[in-house]
Amino acid sequence: MAANIVASKIYMSRETQNRLVGSSGLGEIGSVCKLLRKRIDPNIRDEEGVTALARACAGGFGEVVRILLEAGADVNSRVQSQVSPLHIAAKGNHVEVVKRLVLAGANLDAETISGVRPIDFTKVNSESWTILSEAKNGEMPELEEILEVPEIPDFAIGDGTAKKKKTKSGKKKKGAKGKKGKKGKKKGKKKK
Repeated sequence: MAANIVASKIYMSRETQNRLVGSSGLGEIGSVCKLLRKRIDPNIRDEEGVTALARACAGGFGEVVRILLEAGADVNSRVQSQVSPLHIAAKGNHVEVVKRLVLAGANLDAETISGVRPIDFTKVNSESWTILSEAKNGEMPELEEILEVPEIPDFAIGDGTAKKKKTKSGKKKKGAKGKKGKKGKKKGKKKK
């Protein structure tokens, strides 16, 4: 039987809360937003002790990471073996996610149980390695924002001055009306 936890005077099952972690790991932006609107804690952990932010970082889902950070997810949370989300993103060479975590204040010197830092998970001179080494020297990365709606050229947008065609009687057409009656049947008597 699932344990019930109180969140904003609403009882939510552990399964519903775990769905946030699962949806984050799959990059399902809509589900993540819906669950966060239900006031599920963005720092919730699944049965394995993994946070939603860690799952999103492992998948390289930058937009989900952004949503979770805006909802208050802990950028320096640790999972098994003291691994942080920055460790996970650096290991996967997820550049956008690494940038978002660095800008959110992730600890660049966080060490795992074995003493490995996030930069140690990257290949030397890879894009993630460059971002982490520059951030260590005080040069913060910049995010390239992608417009959700593409720009539409002016010539592709009508100016609303198109005129409706007139019929033979001089009246404007109101709209296409379908055939009345049974389709394909001719009116009148049948020939034998």
